[in-house]
Amino acid sequence: MLEPLPPRKLVNPLLHFAEERFAVFALLLFSGVLTCSSYYNVSEGVGGYGFYVSSVFDRITSVLEYGVYAATIFLILARFKTVIRPAMRDPFLWALVGLIVLSFIWSDFPDASKKAGQYVFFTTLFGLYFSSRFTLEEQLRIVAWALLLGAAFSLVYTLAFRGAGIEQGTHSGAWRGPLIHKNHFGRLMVLSALASLLAAFNSSKYRYLLWMGCGLSVAMLALSASGTGRGNLLLLLILLPFYSALRWTDSLAIPFFITVISVGGSVAMWFLSGWDDVMFSLGKDPTLSGRTFIWDAVIERLWQRPWLGYGYHGFWDEKGESIYVFRAVHYIVYQAHNGFLNTAIELGLVGLFFFVASIVFTYIRAIKWVRSGKTSAELWPITYITFLLLYNYTETTTVEQRSLFWVLFVAISLSLKRVKWVKIGEKSEIIEKPGLVEQL
Repeated sequence: MLEPLPPRKLVNPLLHFAEERFAVFALLLFSGVLTCSSYYNVSEGVGGYGFYVSSVFDRITSVLEYGVYAATIFLILARFKTVIRPAMRDPFLWALVGLIVLSFIWSDFPDASKKAGQYVFFTTLFGLYFSSRFTLEEQLRIVAWALLLGAAFSLVYTLAFRGAGIEQGTHSGAWRGPLIHKNHFGRLMVLSALASLLAAFNSSKYRYLLWMGCGLSVAMLALSASGTGRGNLLLLLILLPFYSALRWTDSLAIPFFITVISVGGSVAMWFLSGWDDVMFSLGKDPTLSGRTFIWDAVIERLWQRPWLGYGYHGFWDEKGESIYVFRAVHYIVYQAHNGFLNTAIELGLVGLFFFVASIVFTYIRAIKWVRSGKTSAELWPITYITFLLLYNYTETTTVEQRSLFWVLFVAISLSLKRVKWVKIGEKSEIIEKPGLVEQL
């Protein structure tokens, strides 16, 4: 059985109230909805697309982000002892961040790499603060409320500025809300739906409001016409019962998962063997809208600098090595459309190793964490890591500066405490390792 946690230190209720609101605001800020970038940037397929136009909202949000970073550093220093232990839980994450910060040394564009690396470091510090200050259950609730506010803001924004919030060119009619592309909007709505759903299951207060937030997010995901988003949400909803089944006793869980793996493997083999036919039947391009051509070109350039890559944000500059990718695919792209390839081209195989190791490290702990409790809150870490893995196949949702997705990965990775299996009678259960049971 799980050993009881020691009593938490008394916290000033007013301070706790203020910090929760601060966290909600910061996550809303990192989601990108407050920049209203769709108002100043044309849709894909319209002349001028591909050249980002900044606005007064970018400057305002930038100032607000600096305020969040300053407050984060102050709060970390004020409770420095409470962040030491969480910070030590994932050495691979810090190795990756350190590589990013230092990548300006070998980058073709050192100034850009240095500035972007600094933003990543400060964004990571906020994730550390978030993990050390709030339990995973509290984190789930805060994320759900932040994304619910983001979804409500997106709905009002799109209805008020239909010419901006709805795509006009290649994806005419698809909702993109205040974000720059429908797929970015769809990705945010998938996360919003998942967080609201799990928080609703875990909450007795405001449950119906959270259910409404989940429904609103699903509706706007459908309006975004993001095939990737709809497919990923469906898959994640299917996986939730299977993840819950991890709590079963070994006598039931092992045969169950052998059956699932066998059936899933057979379906996957059938799907891959008829990939082209399946994609055409869905009205999709088997090359995933040209992504495979991008991947081939990126891999070719990766072998020119395999170990450390081209530096964080040092490859995709129009004057840099990415020109070879542009020539190969005959249009301008600003990412590899695969998170693992994007990490490799910027940070080399060394950076890719640290990133993959951190994900695997966190995923294994998340599996054990599911078995440590009986509520939906324990499903949040494994659900989010799966979400991240799914989106990194066709998009880049890895180490993004000033990004909600990176903040959440850092927070979850540094929140999961180590556990070990013990045998009690005929049951296999887990307890937390000594010295790491404190919920800071």
